Amino acid sequence: MGSPEVALVGAGPIARIHLDAWQQVGARVRVYADDGRAADLAAAFGVRAAGNLAEALGGADLVDICTPTDTHPEIALAAIAAGLGVVCEKPLAATGAAAAAITAAAERAGVPVYPAHGTRFLAPYARLHDLVAAGELGTPAAGRFSVTGCHPTPWTGRASAESGGILTDQMLHGLDIAYWIFGEVVQVYACYQGQVAMPAPAGAAATGTAVLTHASGAVSHVTGGWAPPPVPIHRAFHVTGTAGSVSYDSAWTPELQVTSGAVEGVPRHFGESPFVAEIREFAAAFAGGPPPRVGARDGVAVVRLAEAAARSSWTGRPVDLTATEALR
Repeated sequence: MGSPEVALVGAGPIARIHLDAWQQVGARVRVYADDGRAADLAAAFGVRAAGNLAEALGGADLVDICTPTDTHPEIALAAIAAGLGVVCEKPLAATGAAAAAITAAAERAGVPVYPAHGTRFLAPYARLHDLVAAGELGTPAAGRFSVTGCHPTPWTGRASAESGGILTDQMLHGLDIAYWIFGEVVQVYACYQGQVAMPAPAGAAATGTAVLTHASGAVSHVTGGWAPPPVPIHRAFHVTGTAGSVSYDSAWTPELQVTSGAVEGVPRHFGESPFVAEIREFAAAFAGGPPPRVGARDGVAVVRLAEAAARSSWTGRPVDLTATEALR
């Protein structure tokens, strides 16, 4: 595959960021959205807007899904049926069963599915994974991962309190990193406070936390917070092993602030954007290169962890898992 032809489905904030990244890696992109915003997004980037999903998929090499979570399975399965590979913004689906169905369909069709777990592409988290994989911390024993930021915008749709809210949305990033670093999870205990149902009223806040017991015996603690704007995104982690530890706090290296010369709605970073790094790795894999650092089974496993966290928070009890259940 030379320069891929990408069908980008969705026209919200994350679609804008993905479109910028695809263009930076040399892809050709056409845009489709069922909310009437595709034409404006396409015009802003000088690409073509498709009139419907079939037109968007026709002649494309792959689809990039940047729509609300409950629409992911229908779009992904349509793309897979057309023989297209899939990139899908996290989470892969709202439930583990739906995520597993996407993965199973892709495996039968022989096409790849790559969930966009962008935190894996942030330099500090990638470096953490490399250190652990190289054995520089010895045997990993414990970790803390936290993120705080603004409450999501209303495009995320409606969800009940039973859905888990922040536990299955923002905290999915932390769950994914804990799973990536420490491996399979056998027990989840979680809780939340504050606004959970979507869309949230003005000024809403929410916090969530989950303790994961891993099959290796390691324990990780994931926390998340939503607050009213203009709270900046803050990320931190601390991981300890038998031979050392490593810490990171985004307050130590604040984001680069650009007020001119940037594409509207696309953040700028020190060094390469993690979104560009992610899309570049996906594009290389579609072209026959090595598999990316996140695959479809990771997407299924982490959705199942988020489901377990939601169930734990709703019942007040820990949820026991097995390694096989986490990947089914």
